[in-house]
Amino acid sequence: MNEYKPILWRLLWRFLIALPFFIIGIGGMAFVASPLFTLAGALIVGWPLAQLAAEPLGALFFPNKHYDRPQPVYSIPLARKQEGRYEEALAGFLEIAHGWPDQSQAWVEMLDVVITGLNDRARAEKIFQQGMAELKDEVARQYLAEMYMALKDRLKPAEPPVRAPLPLPTNRPPPP
Repeated sequence: MNEYKPILWRLLWRFLIALPFFIIGIGGMAFVASPLFTLAGALIVGWPLAQLAAEPLGALFFPNKHYDRPQPVYSIPLARKQEGRYEEALAGFLEIAHGWPDQSQAWVEMLDVVITGLNDRARAEKIFQQGMAELKDEVARQYLAEMYMALKDRLKPAEPPVRAPLPLPTNRPPPP
């Protein structure tokens, strides 16, 4: 929609055409026919006025904003994440991130899966670095960095390696 400029030009031209009718009708120069002249002037100007009044309502039902291609579908990888199928969820989010390079949410979701689901610190760092390299928008990179810092706190501390017991020396006799 958003056709205000042509509507206003039509309204101006029609108002100039209807002005003599309004002058005759309102001035009472035609006595009995004065209301008819006023009505004729109103009919000439009425259509663009109706269009001008209907423009915001039409924009509500038929918006001007449209996408050149379908938007990414997050529901499938999110469902895989809920089911605990983390590798499939990662593959779905990676597909979104490569198909729609401006989507920072896909990178954040991958970080969430790797950190909360898999608890893999090295992989999370790798995904974060790759996301920062591929995102072009500064705001998107800032959002990814903030979310990474927030999610990084959820990483469980690495468990210390379990040490095997030291072998006993074999040259000593067993205790009695």
